[in-house]
Amino acid sequence: AASFRLKHLFLCGSLVFHVGEDWLEFFYPALKPWVHYIPVSPSLNEVKDLINFAKENDEVVKKIANRGKRFITKHLKMDDISCYWKKLLFQYAELLKYKVGRRMEYQEIVSPHKHKSEL
Repeated sequence: AASFRLKHLFLCGSLVFHVGEDWLEFFYPALKPWVHYIPVSPSLNEVKDLINFAKENDEVVKKIANRGKRFITKHLKMDDISCYWKKLLFQYAELLKYKVGRRMEYQEIVSPHKHKSEL
């Protein structure tokens, strides 16, 4: 139910069964069903069949799990996340009725761990 945890599920290296599309993060549209994860409808009607498929197709689901993990490690570095947020905030600022400016009395907070990743 928490969209922010999906990337962590992929990083475990396990097969991800992804339910529904109600909660989204910016990278979700780049993920492909049956390539990076196994899709499950919100009704859960097909869960037994999907679990049986996974049990009977070990090599296929291992490849799906590996591609999911590779996607996250390749495309979700902290620089990628920062770039997304920067673009989003600039686009948002263009929609505002007032001019956005930086207050010089505010100080930027910088992590002492420069190369630390969100992941």
